[in-house]
Amino acid sequence: LNRTDELVFVFAATNLPWELDAAMLRRLEKRILVPLPEAEARCGMFEDLLPSLPEEAPLPYDLLVEKTEGFSGSDIRLLCKEAAMQPLRRLMAELDKREELVPEDELPNVGPITVTDIEVALKNTRPSAHLHAPRYDKFNSDYGSHALQ
Repeated sequence: LNRTDELVFVFAATNLPWELDAAMLRRLEKRILVPLPEAEARCGMFEDLLPSLPEEAPLPYDLLVEKTEGFSGSDIRLLCKEAAMQPLRRLMAELDKREELVPEDELPNVGPITVTDIEVALKNTRPSAHLHAPRYDKFNSDYGSHALQ
């Protein structure tokens, strides 16, 4: 960097901005709080992470959006992984019940994600970012760059 006249842009992100020391805060010109995803963004994430297949029943994206208020993008990704694992868990349970080893060419297919799988995932996944919501708001009011709103 000492040998160039090129412009350098530094982009940093943290989940715990209140733990940044004062020297770092002085060097960060813009401090922008990225809010939790709104309903439209959550719907888009679900459609990308859990796409409905044409030959299967459509997934209840509206239910997912409704039940995930306060979820971060990371929480939503975790929820989708949990839902996607349910068909594999059913298959593994079915194979465990069998007495003999199933030849590889006779293994059953992993089934589709069902509404029940989504309900199980919703019960097993909790939002994480909402715990610090007041701290994010306080940090944003104290140090945030508000000109971009």
